[in-house]
Amino acid sequence: MKNNKISATLAVLLFSGSVLAVSAMAVPGFVNTTDAKSIPAVQDSGNLTLTSSKAPVLKVEAEAPVSTVNRDLEQVMTQEEMQQIYDFVDKPNNEIITSGREMTKDEMNRRLILEDQYVYDGLRPKQLFALKSGQAEFYFDLEKNTLKYPNRTLTDEELLQFIDWYYREAYALSKRNIVTPPDSGNLSQIDAVAMAASSVRKIFGADVSKLEVKTSQGEFMLSKKKTWMVIFSPYKTNTLRGQGKEFWQYTVIIDTSTRTVVDTTAANFSLTRTPINAEAAIAIQKDATWINEAIKIVTDRQGETRKIVMASLTDTDVNNKRGMVAVKVVLEDGSSYTAELRYPDQTLRCLIYEEAEAAK
Repeated sequence: MKNNKISATLAVLLFSGSVLAVSAMAVPGFVNTTDAKSIPAVQDSGNLTLTSSKAPVLKVEAEAPVSTVNRDLEQVMTQEEMQQIYDFVDKPNNEIITSGREMTKDEMNRRLILEDQYVYDGLRPKQLFALKSGQAEFYFDLEKNTLKYPNRTLTDEELLQFIDWYYREAYALSKRNIVTPPDSGNLSQIDAVAMAASSVRKIFGADVSKLEVKTSQGEFMLSKKKTWMVIFSPYKTNTLRGQGKEFWQYTVIIDTSTRTVVDTTAANFSLTRTPINAEAAIAIQKDATWINEAIKIVTDRQGETRKIVMASLTDTDVNNKRGMVAVKVVLEDGSSYTAELRYPDQTLRCLIYEEAEAAK
């Protein structure tokens, strides 16, 4: 089995202020991310008013401990070790081949928990990860690009060594690929976070004032407009995932030129999607409650006052497979909202706004 190795872009994200800022890359359609920072949570959250009984409410967490990964690696990594990483990533063929077996679900969950302990609590392996055949049972052969698993369960020490290796690789690449943050345009980072928090509170009724905040800059794939992306999530989400605990994460994308929120999304990685079969798809087409719910979200939650001229289901073939029902609500000036509702409970996953094209 082959896996793509960690990229230079990932390395920049990992070490440009927040080692967990890579989660920003999970948002489809957001490209050229060049700056990621973890900043204090929003302080002025206002009074929380739930806009719907279906709105997901996120349990807030305590203040996050400070990560020392960047500082620690700066002190212990040698130039020889960094050059070894550069030589590896510069090879023409650097796809990683997994040998023996794949990581089990239990090992993946343990790895998630250990990674948070590595990042936040200063937990470190006793030895470095083996990078040659014969040095250990679990190793990564740099010359052959092969990750070899033993025929037994990995120990916590081995998982820590594995985690440490990838953070060392990312750190080395971050020092090699120094990126200048782009101009934030008409919208500062502080204002972007405030706008994002307001949108989450308005659309989903969730207070994000005690959540970790990650920001990054980039552009939409189609429009190429400069945007801020703001992510609100509980601290130590890897631990929550590894323990099988449910949590919500909110992502907001803002057009910097118009200071307009173009996407507000609520994600819960514990939810199971139910694909929509042919029979259910026909029933949805005949069920007006889906369109009515989307219109209610646009008017009642978003507070849109412009006249609605049309509302209809969109991209049904793709969304049926995803277990989602997308409703496009078109306004009198040609602007539109797309409300993506989960099947079958009609809870909102995301609200996307598209401004009308300027007349030529």
